[in-house]
Amino acid sequence: MRIRLATEYDLKDLTEIYNQAIVRGTCNAFTETFEVEDRRDWFESHQNKQYPLYVYEKDERAVGFVYFTAYRPGRLAMQGTAEISYYIHQDFQGMGIGSQLMEFGLERAEGLGFDTLIAILLSVNEGSFALLKKFDFAEWGRLLGAVQLPLGRCDHLYYGRKIGKDESE
Repeated sequence: MRIRLATEYDLKDLTEIYNQAIVRGTCNAFTETFEVEDRRDWFESHQNKQYPLYVYEKDERAVGFVYFTAYRPGRLAMQGTAEISYYIHQDFQGMGIGSQLMEFGLERAEGLGFDTLIAILLSVNEGSFALLKKFDFAEWGRLLGAVQLPLGRCDHLYYGRKIGKDESE
């Protein structure tokens, strides 16, 4: 096991993991799966030092990933805030990989100059609630009934956490 920067070689595995989350129906607001090529622009947007994409590798295969995305891109006053996102292959959930990725992400975030992290999730995503609470994220916003999933309406949530020297604020 190791966590490392994602490479082009990982794109197929990353797409598979993301599609599993879509099919599950509780992890993001996408309702149709992607082909590998559909995810190439997303992948390329994370091939930089400021908003990297890391994979959890087991047996030479990506089984999870964590990445950062700019929050409100282009607004310099918000450059210290980033969104953190994470996904785990369905066959590897419940093994502590999410916790390892989150811990790794939090360590990297401060080094990248972020003082605030947000996670955007659906109110039906119980696994993410547990993980975020374990790492001291709190609910900072709720858009009531904003998401229409095949299984019904749910809320769109913003969880946040200060990191580094600003953690106590």
